[in-house]
This record gives sequence, C-alpha cells and structure tokens, in this order.
Amino acid sequence: MKWRISASSLTSFIDIVYAGPKEFFKNYILSAPMESETEAMVYGNLVHKVFENVTKNKLSNEQALQYFVDELEKADLTTEVLQKMREKGVSDISIVLNTFGNILRNGKAEINFAPEKLSIKGVPVTGKIDHLTIDDEEKTIEIYDFKTSGYHKEKWQSHTTLYKYMLQLMFYKLLLNNSSLYKNYKVKRAHILFVTPDKDGEVYDKVYEFSEDDEKKLIKLMQSIYQSVTTLSFIDDNQIFISADKTKNIKDIKRFVDLLLEKYENFSIM
Repeated sequence: MKWRISASSLTSFIDIVYAGPKEFFKNYILSAPMESETEAMVYGNLVHKVFENVTKNKLSNEQALQYFVDELEKADLTTEVLQKMREKGVSDISIVLNTFGNILRNGKAEINFAPEKLSIKGVPVTGKIDHLTIDDEEKTIEIYDFKTSGYHKEKWQSHTTLYKYMLQLMFYKLLLNNSSLYKNYKVKRAHILFVTPDKDGEVYDKVYEFSEDDEKKLIKLMQSIYQSVTTLSFIDDNQIFISADKTKNIKDIKRFVDLLLEKYENFSIM
C-alpha cells in the first residue's frame, strides 16, 4: 500500500469522538466521495487563502479584504449566505490583520513537504504547514497554524480538540526536522492562531512548547498507526476498528492511543 501519513490522517484515526478508524478507513483507504463542503469549510478555506496571499504578496489590509470579497463571490452559495459570510469575514479578518498582521507579513506560507517524500523512523510522511517565521541568522523557526474554530483556553492535554492540535504541531516539527531544507534549523515553538474573534472581539495566539517525551511518543504512535493501516490489521480488530462516539472524551482518546501503542509495542520499522 502506497500511503503517507499526514497530521490530519493521524488525528482522524485516533479521534474516536468525531472520526476514528472506521471513518478513517472510509476516507483514506476506500477514498469514498467527500461530502459537499459545508459553509464552515468554505469560510475556513477562504480565510486560509487570504492569509496565504497576505504573506506571499504582502497585501495591505484593504487589499486583503477586497481579495476576500472577490473570492467569496465565486462560492456556490445562496445570496443570503454570501451576505452573512461577507459581513462576518470582513469584520473578523480586519481584527486578525490588526492583531497578527506582522506575523502574516513575515515568513513563508503554505509550506508543502510532499515533493520531498520524507520518511520519519521508517514511516512515509507528508504535509503542509500554514505559516513559518524563519530567522536565518539564528537558524530558528516558529510554526503557526490557523484555526477558524472557537478559542480553547484549556491545557493542551486536557481538551479533545487541543490534544489533536498538539499532535498536529508536533508532527509539523518532525517534518521540519527531517526536511532537507530545514533540518539545520531549530524549531523553537509552535502557535495556534485562533482567528475567529470571541464575543469580546479578541483573537488568540496559543503557544505550544515542545516536549521531547511527547515527541518520542508521537513517533511511536505514527509507527503503530502505519503498521496497523498498511497491513490492514486494524480492520479485523474490534478494539481498534470502531466508530465515532460523541459520548466519549479526551480520556477515552488517550486510552485508545495507549491501546495502539501497546498492541504495536514490539513493532519497529527503523
């Protein structure tokens, strides 16, 4: 099986609250037709495009807002939805640009690692990072990922969504550490920029400081999932091949991760 693990496929597999192995199997193995984009997906993708263009083309705030409006008009949405999304986007993006504009106008956007065909400890990987700020003199990098979901103030390991975001950020660090272009740089820290203002009109930069122990566990988890998927052994395991269950929580996800690590503890593809 020719398959490369990505941050999104990894988090889909372990997210037994909203996705899980059965959903993973449908999307990544069977390649079932994707459902139509929701309004939230259309909006999120467009916001990412705006930020990418701010970075690559150094758009002013006014140019960025006009780009958003022009691109939104191309969306296959009703007039009512377009108007609602236009008002929301212009307001929200204005706040983001005023708060995070300096970050967006420095660094690189949408860094794609697919052409490098990377492998980490024997696991083929791929991925794309929203934004990097790079200090070529100090040889340091900071990772930024944009989220249009609501801000979560909890600790990284105590909330289902934040736990997935944490795994995603660590995965990105591994991509950078193994990239021929960036392997000589130190990845200092990572950020989730929550770019949808809260009721007080605030947007947030949630910082993640990397942990060596967490990184080692992630690599083992990647190996476990890769072994499970490429052998298709997870399909015949009723402890693993389970559906999403919204009654479950972060503790259940962590127990599931531990189960994966336990089942493949003797597996090595280094």
